[in-house]
Amino acid sequence: KQWYQRRVREAVVSTQSTGTLPHTMRTLLFAVILATAAHATLYTIEVYTANRANAETDSDIFISLLGKKADSTGHKLDRAWYNDFNRNAIDKYSINVDKNIGALKCIQLTNAGFDAWLPLKVIVTPEGDREYYFYNVDGDLVSSDPKDNAVTTLKMCSQGTETYYITTRTSTEYGSWTDNIWPRIKITGNAGSTETGYLNNRHNNDFKKGEDDTFTVPGMKFVGKIRCIELYAEGSDKWKFDYVEVHCDDYRAAYTFHNNRNMWISNDSREGEDVYKLC
Repeated sequence: KQWYQRRVREAVVSTQSTGTLPHTMRTLLFAVILATAAHATLYTIEVYTANRANAETDSDIFISLLGKKADSTGHKLDRAWYNDFNRNAIDKYSINVDKNIGALKCIQLTNAGFDAWLPLKVIVTPEGDREYYFYNVDGDLVSSDPKDNAVTTLKMCSQGTETYYITTRTSTEYGSWTDNIWPRIKITGNAGSTETGYLNNRHNNDFKKGEDDTFTVPGMKFVGKIRCIELYAEGSDKWKFDYVEVHCDDYRAAYTFHNNRNMWISNDSREGEDVYKLC
């Protein structure tokens, strides 16, 4: 590498003094470009902003890719003359990484400004590889403003390759339906646990009276035989469900968890439970 750098510097000096680049130097520069390109990988990034009030941001957002062999940090996510990171929007970017970082493990999102942002999930696809899913499993806001009760940098890690299907049945009891509940679910089985981000079907009014809603969640860890689920509630409303049904591609038998205690789910302790475990 140092030899290449020295020869390139010599080529630059030669060009400045003579106005032309010697044939050997042109050949060398071409070889350097080819060597760099051989290790470059194109990453396609899809960023989902949550469909909640004030989820959007005008701040500068940066992404770091954390691989098994190395990291590639500080990539600004921005498209010229475009308003990125609007509420319920999907923003797509392409990033060239000029080194081999190995298998993608985690990503980090950094908000360089004071305008808080709520990302829902990120899908990263390395060229020639599969899609990697990263969920905001704790529902964290991202902001550099200490007043926002947020994190400056949000780390999200890939959990696996399993797809889970989660169906909820909203109760018919008066007031049980809602437009402002944001549940997340932790699924635990005999092979471990996996966590969703917010359950939200884009452009669909979820959790209506007496209706079923099915959420498809790819990129999860296979937990084996399901034992328990935990529901985490956020939002400014309460919700009551009859049951939650869970199954996955590798284990098609559905597990149904009934709300036998007739519990309400709410972020407000006066209305219900913000964490509800069913086994």
